[in-house]
Amino acid sequence: MEDHLWIFSHLLEENSSDDDELLQDLCWLVGCVGRTNINRKYSFVQEIVNSFSDEEFKRNFRLTREAFNWVQSQIKDKLDTNSKYKANIPSEKQLLAAIWILSTPDSYRQVQSIAGRFSISKSSLHISFQRVVKALNNVAAQIIKWPNADDREEIQQQFYSSGQIPGCVGAIDGTYIPIKAPTKNPEVYINRKCFYGITLQAICDYNRKFIDIFLGNLQAHHLHFNKRHAQTRQVIERSFALLFGRFRHLKYLDMTKTEFIPQTVQAACVLHNVCLMHQGNFEQYEEEGLQFLNIQNYDHDDNEEALGVEGIAREFREQ
Repeated sequence: MEDHLWIFSHLLEENSSDDDELLQDLCWLVGCVGRTNINRKYSFVQEIVNSFSDEEFKRNFRLTREAFNWVQSQIKDKLDTNSKYKANIPSEKQLLAAIWILSTPDSYRQVQSIAGRFSISKSSLHISFQRVVKALNNVAAQIIKWPNADDREEIQQQFYSSGQIPGCVGAIDGTYIPIKAPTKNPEVYINRKCFYGITLQAICDYNRKFIDIFLGNLQAHHLHFNKRHAQTRQVIERSFALLFGRFRHLKYLDMTKTEFIPQTVQAACVLHNVCLMHQGNFEQYEEEGLQFLNIQNYDHDDNEEALGVEGIAREFREQ
């Protein structure tokens, strides 16, 4: 019974916005009453996820089932790694759990409840997440790539029809990925907005697909062009909005391993492109991401002296 109460409390804690999802989980919990060793007998993937309709799958994991199946086919061999020390976790469960983390804001504070949902230990969840991120990074060059000659010609025509600028094959911009203050040289990661973060610089095509990304702790790129160029550049802003809106974990990366942050961001960018390759209606995620970017672009200069860096970082997370 204590196990049931523990899971019930965490279901209420993490499902505050999706009533349908909460109802599904509570129905499962009621059906599990009377079982022993609930975490081991219950399979969220087999009993609930596999019964989702396509729309329910998209609502819960923020990408289509078709896109998920394609990603799994590309990295399955990297995830199905047998170990003589631990039972192998199916690639499907590892990938679903990793996408759940990327899609959940502040997910590192909910590790225990996410691990319980997927019936794995916290350590196995961390290992699975890192394994998935590394696997996605291994295929990044195949998915985030510069267009060939034929594709460039098509992209130029699309951009010209939008902003009447000839010869344009991509839109470039930079954004910040907020992070927890690193233990080593934290001052290096304070940006001009006065919070800790790394810079993601990206180029996208007309359809918001990333064709080049660059990560590092760089000065932000601020491009000032005429009105026509501003109209053309909107597409990269929409790309960032869709990235943050879909993979909400990027809104604040509470990660101890600073060196693993760029890999995590690149993995999200890979999934972003895959989602665009397998079309679906994700406009609501773009709107959510735009709201976040508007908060990020808020000018903190007036409050900087009074709040200090930590105060501004706290204010940013709360907003």
